[in-house]
Amino acid sequence: MTGVSPEAIGVDARDERPPSLAHLLVASTGEPFDRRVIEGAVKLAGPHHPVMHVVSIARIWGTALGLQHPGLYPTKHEWGAQADLVADAVKDLKQRGFEADGRVIGSRHPSKAIARAAADAGCDGIVMASRRIPAWRRLLQGNDERAVARRAGIPVHVVDLEPDPVNRGQP
Repeated sequence: MTGVSPEAIGVDARDERPPSLAHLLVASTGEPFDRRVIEGAVKLAGPHHPVMHVVSIARIWGTALGLQHPGLYPTKHEWGAQADLVADAVKDLKQRGFEADGRVIGSRHPSKAIARAAADAGCDGIVMASRRIPAWRRLLQGNDERAVARRAGIPVHVVDLEPDPVNRGQP
């Protein structure tokens, strides 16, 4: 079944686990990797310990008068911040006993870049975070998780990042 999993990984991911999970992509559209996303990927992986690929998107924000403009590309600081986020996630996965690698991709269209990265790595599933956003903002920006699921052709497992009642929403 292709698409966004109906339940958050925190509930029960056993029914959604592909039988031959060899490669798993942990993806972000540029936001920091929440600990619940890493824990969800580990739970989805189960005892098989697939190779984990970590990808974060450095956004390119469009064009100027129809032409690519250098001012719209990520700065060196933004590239470095994304690289640090990926390095932290890879380090966390390696400490948990997984073989992991990571990269930062620059793209105007995060869903296309994530789906392409999953295909290039031969992934059997994608794990992403989903934050509750207002309907007007979703209308303007789109829903990245659904766009990835539409493009990927493999299951997209969404970790719902509702605020923790204990931590009051702190990651």
